[in-house]
Amino acid sequence: MYDLAALREEFPVLSTCIYLDSAATSQTPRCAVEAMNAYFFEYAANHGRGAFRLARRTTEEYERTREHLGEFLGIPADHLVFSRNTTEAINLVARGICWEKGDEVVTTALEHHANLLPWLALRERGVRVKVVPQEGGYVQEGGIQEAVGRATRLVAVNHVTNVLGTVIPVEEYAQVAHDAGAAILVDAAQSIGHMPMPRTDLFDYLAIPGHKGLLGPQGTGALYIADPDTLAASCYGGGMVADVSHDQFTLLPCPARFEPGTPNIPGVIGLGPAIGLVKALGVGAIHRHEREVGERIHAGLSAMPGVTVYSPLGSTVISFNVAGMAPDFVAVLLDQKAGICVRSGMHCAQPLTQSLDPRGTVRASVGCYTTNDEADALVRAVGEIAREKATA
Repeated sequence: MYDLAALREEFPVLSTCIYLDSAATSQTPRCAVEAMNAYFFEYAANHGRGAFRLARRTTEEYERTREHLGEFLGIPADHLVFSRNTTEAINLVARGICWEKGDEVVTTALEHHANLLPWLALRERGVRVKVVPQEGGYVQEGGIQEAVGRATRLVAVNHVTNVLGTVIPVEEYAQVAHDAGAAILVDAAQSIGHMPMPRTDLFDYLAIPGHKGLLGPQGTGALYIADPDTLAASCYGGGMVADVSHDQFTLLPCPARFEPGTPNIPGVIGLGPAIGLVKALGVGAIHRHEREVGERIHAGLSAMPGVTVYSPLGSTVISFNVAGMAPDFVAVLLDQKAGICVRSGMHCAQPLTQSLDPRGTVRASVGCYTTNDEADALVRAVGEIAREKATA
């Protein structure tokens, strides 16, 4: 295991609160912030535009992060397209595939809005969308196999659900999709950096957040494209072309053809050292630590009268409710009573969350920096709130 006390020194805000919302966004380590400061104070210029030394260094540092991410995932760096977030990465696929009327997308009832709305929007273009039902946070056995057919163009699934923390067998789904001649997109928003990943060569598209398990700044993410020729550019502008006239233009190869305009240069540069920190800690060690803390929370809350826990044991994302209390009110009380930061509401996954409770849930999600003492503090605070409600 890594030195947890030393790691927490990288995140000064952790001395001011108990942060249990890492599924929404991680805290950003000092090393990433220092790299962004160095960009602004020492060499700020645009990426890929200019021969002077500041521009050259900017481009080198930016592209170094692409190399780091490729090495971290074991994939070619030139197949990684930087995006603002996982949502934009998924939309690049939704807008980039040359859909035909009658094509079909298969997804599940476990998805974040980012992996549902882009496909529903395609209905206006004659694309059919099949949503495979879920039960208890898992897709029904054989559900994907039954849903995929000759018209299926794409299977789009998350790897870990953001509401319940359940792990989805994406390797199995990739085989089902490929056997049917379809492609697969995996939303890795809750898995990259948190747990060892399956072989990435199984996937046609992998949507990657920079600001969650990789500990990078907000506004960073990436899309891995196994075969860049399967996607058309959907946004046009500077930096993506080899030649332009008033009549025509020639696009550069991937990744440049999918990255027009000025990108989030400081964010991507900050992402590089954050990835380095995750790599140094070891994803396996992070996964073991987060599971231990998550199981501690789950056990404590599950044994508590008046508290319903929806996530299965082993999850690092724990959704729960206190009987007779709105989730938002519970979250406010946790902050006021104990300085505990948790998410509440629909978690940008309204169909799934409403199937648990029409009001939503309270969600505690751990990170590589979460301690057992913080887990215990959450359990104590929820217990106090539940007892006060029961005796009111």
